[in-house]
Amino acid sequence: MFWRRNKASSFIAYAIVLFFIFDGLALGLNVWITEKIQNHAVELNLAGRQRMLTQKIVKEFLSTPPGAASSERLALLAQTTTLFDRTLNAFRQGGTTVNTDNSLVTIKSFSPRPYSNIIETSWTIWSPLRESIYQYTKTPTPELFIRLNQQLQEHNLTLLNNMNDLAFAIESQARSETYQIRVYQAVALALAILNFIAASVFYRRRVKELESEHSLIDALLNDMPSAMVFTDSEGYLLNENPRFIELLGISHTELKQHRIQDLITPDENNSGFWTLSDIAFNRARLKVEQSCATDGEQAITVWRIEDVSKDCEKQEQLATLAFTDPLTKLLNRAAFEQHLKEVTPALSSAHNHCLMFIDLDGFKQVNDLFGHNKGDQVLKEVGTRLQGFCEQDACVARRGGDEFTLLATNLETHTQAEKLASSIIEALSAPYKNLENQVNISASIGLVIFNNNQSNLIELINTADHAMYMAKQSSEPIRIHTTDLTLDHNAT
Repeated sequence: MFWRRNKASSFIAYAIVLFFIFDGLALGLNVWITEKIQNHAVELNLAGRQRMLTQKIVKEFLSTPPGAASSERLALLAQTTTLFDRTLNAFRQGGTTVNTDNSLVTIKSFSPRPYSNIIETSWTIWSPLRESIYQYTKTPTPELFIRLNQQLQEHNLTLLNNMNDLAFAIESQARSETYQIRVYQAVALALAILNFIAASVFYRRRVKELESEHSLIDALLNDMPSAMVFTDSEGYLLNENPRFIELLGISHTELKQHRIQDLITPDENNSGFWTLSDIAFNRARLKVEQSCATDGEQAITVWRIEDVSKDCEKQEQLATLAFTDPLTKLLNRAAFEQHLKEVTPALSSAHNHCLMFIDLDGFKQVNDLFGHNKGDQVLKEVGTRLQGFCEQDACVARRGGDEFTLLATNLETHTQAEKLASSIIEALSAPYKNLENQVNISASIGLVIFNNNQSNLIELINTADHAMYMAKQSSEPIRIHTTDLTLDHNAT
């Protein structure tokens, strides 16, 4: 064949094209996974807000009884109902809705997804409720109040559970799709390595047939987009391209005084990555590939070195956004549930543990009187105060809106859990800066005491949520409702 008899230039050109193809494929996969994460993050936030809205509808409905229902409160109830209905319909049929940051967002229909039955079941329950609520906002009669209150008691918890199941299903799908894309990335990397090895081996075989061996090597190295280095068996540099010198930021003379092991070292904090040593002027995180070749009887190691600092930084930022609440810097719902899933199997059976569902009382007035910026400042302060209760055996997260969850483990007595809840309410009830004593903020806490026999995490969270709802209904000064699951287990 011509390319075998003549020169290696054609094959090298093919190899370079393949390098660009594989690099472009890797870049495309990174863009794809970023878009997937962003879309699922929006869907997770909306599903979490749907759960919050189911509770908010009940709260606003109970605050607008006949005879005391002002037009403003009825309008607020209608607005909340419309937001829930619009988002649920967007899940069902696709379309636009209002995102958690009050921007418009377009959602594709969930009907092709395996968990679309959750949406359809919720829609079947929601449709008659929606009509009754709209009717009540127009004509708030006692008869309609009693009937609608009964409907909400019968179906609100089911809607709440469905929204939690939906969030869990979206999260599971996101993890599955991310894993699949990672597999594609691994395949692309393997093909790139094979392509590189094939090109290197072929190049070394062809170079023996050419008189201008060193000129061809220099031309290939100079055209490489990555840093390339050839070393002998002891690690001393035989040749390198300008990209490697630029990466280190030192002179060619100083470069030749060191072995490759003196210039780049494995990153002790990040397995699979390398870093530049202190000899280098620059700092970077590296991805290094090695292959072996021979030049006559001399063994040569080929190093392909790529600066992946920016890619790693972007991935770390995405990971932080995926598991951290951007306002309070606490864990978000997904991170808290993942922590709960990981820590629960290892909990001691000799101790009791508690899960708290915390909902702020009076927070809506902050937004109404002072605006959402002041409300955000209050939420940040709430996060700081809750973080003060997180010692070695506790973890706190923001679920969304003005709702938080806290896990405390290895408690000696049930009273200890209730004292902790009382201390949290006391801390959250302390004055907040610049509220001018016009708003009194407190909290209602649903507290679930359990041991390591309760393995259904979603049911555990829902139980705590329901306990919080019961605490909201309490007329006591300190609103705490405790559900002890250890008693149910011991009874069985």
